[in-house]
Amino acid sequence: MTMRREHHHALLYACLLAAGACLPAVAAQSAGDSRSRTVYAAAYFDDVAPANAYDMVLRLPGFTIVESDADVRGYAGAAGNVLFDGARPTSKREDTAALLKRIPARAVARIELIHAGMPGIDMGGYAVLANVVRRDDASTEWAVETGLSAATDGAPEPRAKFEYGRRRGETALDASLKSVREIDDDTGRGSIRTRDGADTWRRSLDTRTIEGEQEATVSWRQPLASGRLSLTGALRGEDARTTTRIGASAVDDAERIGERERYREAEVGMRFVRQFQGRTTLEAMASVQRGWLEEREHSQAGDDDERFEGDTGSGETIARIALTHARSDVLSFNAALEGAYNALDGDSRVQEGGVDIPLPGSDVRIREWRGEATLGATWNPAQDWTIEPGLRVERSEIAQSGDSPLQRGFTYAKPRLALRWDAGESDQWRLSLSREVGQLDFNDFVASASLDGGVVSAGNAELEPDKTWRATLSWEHRFGEDAALTLGWTHDRIEDAVDRVLVVTDDDVFDAPGNIGRGRRDTLSLDLAAPLDAWGIAGGRIRSTLLWRASRVTDPVTGRGRGISDEEPVEGEIEFSQELPALRANWGVLVEHIGERQTKYRYDRITRESEAVGWTLFAEHRIGEHWRLRAEATDLFGRSFSERREKYDGTRADGAVGEVETRRRRTPGVVSLTIRRSVGG
Repeated sequence: MTMRREHHHALLYACLLAAGACLPAVAAQSAGDSRSRTVYAAAYFDDVAPANAYDMVLRLPGFTIVESDADVRGYAGAAGNVLFDGARPTSKREDTAALLKRIPARAVARIELIHAGMPGIDMGGYAVLANVVRRDDASTEWAVETGLSAATDGAPEPRAKFEYGRRRGETALDASLKSVREIDDDTGRGSIRTRDGADTWRRSLDTRTIEGEQEATVSWRQPLASGRLSLTGALRGEDARTTTRIGASAVDDAERIGERERYREAEVGMRFVRQFQGRTTLEAMASVQRGWLEEREHSQAGDDDERFEGDTGSGETIARIALTHARSDVLSFNAALEGAYNALDGDSRVQEGGVDIPLPGSDVRIREWRGEATLGATWNPAQDWTIEPGLRVERSEIAQSGDSPLQRGFTYAKPRLALRWDAGESDQWRLSLSREVGQLDFNDFVASASLDGGVVSAGNAELEPDKTWRATLSWEHRFGEDAALTLGWTHDRIEDAVDRVLVVTDDDVFDAPGNIGRGRRDTLSLDLAAPLDAWGIAGGRIRSTLLWRASRVTDPVTGRGRGISDEEPVEGEIEFSQELPALRANWGVLVEHIGERQTKYRYDRITRESEAVGWTLFAEHRIGEHWRLRAEATDLFGRSFSERREKYDGTRADGAVGEVETRRRRTPGVVSLTIRRSVGG
């Protein structure tokens, strides 16, 4: 224990010294690099008549919203790429799109696109940030939105939202309430075809999932000690119920499966930001989150009775302080210290015929103490060049008790070097080299089951995070002031890749998450945003995001090469929209789930899943100054899903497929209608 304390103290002292080195005497404010910041005044977006800041950010050329990742522990590695009045949101669990939609368009003064190289800005590892700057004149605004969504084969589900905002100078109060119920795309009817040797039989499949979401949030910000203090609070709830009926066949009785998930979460947070004469910015934040998850699943087929129950309590407490300092027009520094305490208590039970099945990781208590120190710089050695070196040092200790007691500690250094070259007015090249360390998913420590999928997964207390050397190269080309094309390539060299392994106990064998050695991954990406006026479509725009991914690891069961389990080789969406000023309306179509498929490898089976392309047709009409009516139709004629399960006799190393099960289903279409009334300005 003494050595651990000394290690923590050394880490703390090193970061404090680094932060002190970043704070020389403050000079006059720099004008900054104009090529690193592009300002879009509110009037720039008038031609699309945006309802809120979300509509405005979508219009930004060369920018795609990256949501914060609530599954990543800590704050620095989880933050998204959107700033609000120069600061990141206090909560990493709140959807960035939802935050943007709460800001009426009339409340936005301007939106800034900030590229790497802007003096005094901590980019957080992103090449581009969007900064939404709100007006500070006195105003009071509120909005009510209500509507219905209905599947083409079911009853309508309600949705409602209330938002309130009041601003006076730098003081502001924002509150919102939301309740939504909708059908999930796991819903559908179809069939199951099973082939066992020479025998083949079919059964019907009918499954339906209804999800509900409730949320109440409030935030307050005001000036304090020559800076700005923000306080936030949130209560969230999610519920999902699934009923599945698999029809009887010549060899099996009908099977009925019921699933229920219930999640509740509470969170409070604070953030303080202060600038010192425009060159140095101090940011301090703290948050406390607690969550409770309850899972129940019951499968009944003739005399066969299976049950799964899981109860998980989790919590995270984070404190972070960060400093950015622009020493000159061409050189700036940033430093940060972050500490986090994470906890998870998980109990899971699997029964067959009323008899408990012992599972590794069915009773788990996890406690993690995690600290990270960051030091970085931004240097512009020439007008067209930006260099960003950085180093993060992470130290974590994980103590696990229950049926798999274990205590471990990890220390990782994560260097990063990023280069940017502005090759003329229209082209920009970006290159980065970094070492990334994945975070352990605490849920992988806890046993789980999917009775519908026929999979029982053990927990793995000895799981280690994957380590990756990553190289990224991207090219951004702007044509006109309103269009941009970005091409990117990322190459990953992975150590201790996290995939699936075989766990053997005295009584049984199980599948579990585990480390399987080295691997690699290559990713190509394409982002395009452009107006279509030159093509004769007045007010039309196209926006697309496409991604191709290829990975390679050595299968721990067969010893042969394959892709990483659960990864999707292709992802993408394309959206066309058009503003019709004469009709005070806009419409468009979103095509998504392009080419989505994935393969899951277990010790005794291979599951291949694929889904058809999905689409949403939408139209919105503005009625007067305060009313908006929006209609949507999603996959109106249904969307098909398929799943092929190859089940082996023994392990996959035997090479003998004993049974092949093919599931096909088609989801119903969904239509929705919402009306929104907003007042204020």
